[in-house]
Amino acid sequence: MPYRCLFHLHTRHSFDSLLSPERILARARASQIDVLIVTDHNSIQGSRDLRSLANGQPKFVVIAAEYQSEKGDIIGMFLREEVRSRSSREILANIRAQGGLSVLPHPYKAHTLDEELLSSVDFIEAHNARCSPSENESARQLALQLNKPTLGGADAHCAGELDAAVNVFEQQLPEDELTLRCSLLHAPRSLEVRPVSGAYRPCSQMIKALKTRDPMLFLSQTKRLGVTLLRESWR
Repeated sequence: MPYRCLFHLHTRHSFDSLLSPERILARARASQIDVLIVTDHNSIQGSRDLRSLANGQPKFVVIAAEYQSEKGDIIGMFLREEVRSRSSREILANIRAQGGLSVLPHPYKAHTLDEELLSSVDFIEAHNARCSPSENESARQLALQLNKPTLGGADAHCAGELDAAVNVFEQQLPEDELTLRCSLLHAPRSLEVRPVSGAYRPCSQMIKALKTRDPMLFLSQTKRLGVTLLRESWR
């Protein structure tokens, strides 16, 4: 029986989200998620919180985070401890040293793509729910070119985005994390995608503005939110 994986989520431990672990856990259970991969910005605390709450439902909560580097964001999965460096080379080396796996998220958004980075990551995020269709198609082509396995990311910062992308693996749910790692790398997969409002993007930036006390960012994103809602109401 296939298993379902929800990848690339942010909790209140990220600077641009207010989502509680309890809210994420409730949605994951309602969506029959078997593998949950929370990727807070520069912190594994959100995934640790989810793991402590999950109590085996879903079966796997992978310890992970999305780290900022000079070449763009890098996601580490199956981590044992926090990655402190913000050097792309050191982040990838630290993930590897922990026995973890690395993902290049939204490669055509805010990244400097070079041979060193592309050859070092284990996965390409070939679909990101916050990216444009052209960015996602370019990411898919990149994964094919590099012969890298793919994951689809919800990139959820708000509750309405939580199941925007669900990975479905055509394999029995693994028994332990070691076999789960192998399955994520090698099992056939498909992606369930649900369209979500573009309003969530300025909303998450408004949250960031409140957390970082940036009134100019808040005002600019309030305007962006209004324009987005007006445009969507005309469709």
